Parts: sequence; C-alpha cells; structure tokens
Amino acid sequence: MKKRILHLITQLPTGGAEHLLASIVRHLDADRYESVVCCIQERGALAAMIEAGGVPVVCLERRGKRFSVGTVLALARLMREQRIDLVHCHLYHANLYGRLAARLAGIPAIATVHNTYVRRKWHRSLLNRWLGRGRGLVIAVSAEARSDVIEHDQLDPGRVLLLPNGIDLSRVDTPLSQTAAKERLGYVADDFLIGCIGRLEEQKGHANIIRALGPMLETAPEDLKRRLRLLIVGDGRLRGELERVATATGVSDKVRFAGSRSDVAEILRSLDLYVMPSLWEGLSLAMLEAMAAGLPVIISDVGGAAEVLGDDEFGIRVPPRDIAALSHAVMKLAQDGKERQRLGGAARQRVLVHYDLQERVTRLEAIYKALLS
Repeated sequence: MKKRILHLITQLPTGGAEHLLASIVRHLDADRYESVVCCIQERGALAAMIEAGGVPVVCLERRGKRFSVGTVLALARLMREQRIDLVHCHLYHANLYGRLAARLAGIPAIATVHNTYVRRKWHRSLLNRWLGRGRGLVIAVSAEARSDVIEHDQLDPGRVLLLPNGIDLSRVDTPLSQTAAKERLGYVADDFLIGCIGRLEEQKGHANIIRALGPMLETAPEDLKRRLRLLIVGDGRLRGELERVATATGVSDKVRFAGSRSDVAEILRSLDLYVMPSLWEGLSLAMLEAMAAGLPVIISDVGGAAEVLGDDEFGIRVPPRDIAALSHAVMKLAQDGKERQRLGGAARQRVLVHYDLQERVTRLEAIYKALLS
C-alpha cells in the first residue's frame, strides 16, 4: 500500500527550498509514495507547476506574524483527513507548525533546515530542542547547517542527518547557443554578462555585487569596461532599494533587474560568469545549477560553499560583504578566458558526480522508509 507524504512549506514562490520541494515530489517513487503539498500561506508561482505534475496543492491561507494555535489545529485536521503517514517540512515556520501538528496527529515528521543560523533566537532554539526529541528527524542540507542545529538546538547528532541538495539537470539544459540566449535577453554577443539569480532579500547580498561594479569599472581595460553588464534575476522586497543603490553608485546603466523568470536554463546559458554574494546560506541550489550549466562561479564563503568548491578547485570563494575581494575576483576571471573555461568544466563535472537530484531522492526515500517502519 502506498504511503502518503505531506510536504509542508510556508508558500511556493520561486526560490531554492521551494524548487527543491517541487523536484522531490516529481521524482519520488510513485509506486511507493503519494504526495500532497500544503502551503501555510498563499500558493505562489510554483503551485501550478506542481499540480500540473498530478500532485495536489492545499493552501491554508493563514497569515500573521504571531504564533497561531489555529494553524496547528488546521494542519493536524488536514493530516487526518488526507490520511497522511509522514510529514516532510521545509523552512522554519513550516518546521514549527508541521511538527506540532504531526504530534497531535500521531505521525512522524521530518524537518529540513535549509540555512545556517545567522541570528540565533533563544525561543526558537528551545522549541527546536523540544520538537527535535519527537517522533521524527532533522535533515540539514550542509555540514555547517548540521553543526548549527546540533550546537544551538542541542539535538542528538544521531537524529540530525546530512543530506546535501541535488539538482534536476533538465532545469539547466537548453539547445540555445550563448549568442542566441544573450540576444533573447536584449544583449549582444560581445557583452560580458555577469549573472546573479536569487530573491531580492537581505540574505542574498545583491547590494555587494552592485557596489563592486564601481571598482571593477575603475580598473577594467577600456574594452571590458564597455562590454561589462550585470543581470540580476529574481524579485523581492529589496528591489526598490537595490535600484537606488545602482543609481547612487553610478552603475545603473550597467545593471538590469529582470524580475522573477522561469527560463532559468536560457538565463544561465547567456552568462559568462555567475556571482552569488550571499550573506548566509545552507547549500545554494542556484549555485549548483550555475555550476551544472558549466559556468565559472564566484561565491560568498558561507554555508556549504566550501564543501562544494573545495580549495577553489571548482569555483572561487570570497569573504561575504568584502566588496574589494569580490571586485578583484570578478576582474581576474573576466580577463582570463582559459581559467573561466577550466573552472566551468570542473564545476559541471563536480555537480554531475556529487549533486545529482535522483541520488538525493533515493537517499530520502530510505529515510522515509526507516521512519515509516
């Protein structure tokens, strides 16, 4: 008999954790598992894609910053009505509400931690410590995230599993040439295009790459200065502020805000260099996708970046918030085509061998099986 899994998240905008959830439900063994997805708040852009794959999406449309007992009761009721066997939660609020509701419903729960602990809050640690002793497990997407959970929440290390993210390679494959991809975006083949994909939120550190453009343009040869462009893909609360930063630093003519887009493969194909200036991460799916697309990457040294990139073997790590280091790294690679080609090839091979989604899903199914038995 198939086991029914409830995949719980706050909402489904275009983001790393949300894309991971969508990929998991699409690749789970349909002969063994039936999936139901639930958003605590609104649906978001990815809900329709999940439903198109035959997986129902339920939205509670619960909002508000204060803790809601009603949300816990609604989730427990949903679990009973849907005859759920196991709950898999993603991100903090879903991890909190989902595990509380699972206790009421008498079923096991898995909480996936997608980020390191940047701002530790004592009440969250206490809740996570209590919930972590229930009938279930915690999954961390990087070794640093796992260490944070064990240290700050004081959980039994045996109940905190390391399961790095994997990516669906079909998301980054496209028959378009780089020239054609650039032209579709309104660029020309000669443009040197730096790209950054991610929600326009504090965590992603977009202001740092915008501010780094000034020093780049000061030191770049005239030809490169003319061709240099920055493409920022994604949307969020900081868009207006970031546009003001670009204007205030005198680089607005070099920066394009493309908004949220679904043509990720074509975007990646258009780029010459991928930059991720995040302030904190768990293990970035956007980074893995850029690497799988064969792009040289320059990444803030946060979260699981060191685990993936090694000693700059598969990409370049720079300290977060270090605008001078970021500018220097970009200029160095921008002027060295052979090194960009070497890093891009090494990055793609790294992801193909070590971060394949199906292998991750197989390991996740083993975790499901162990808990359900």
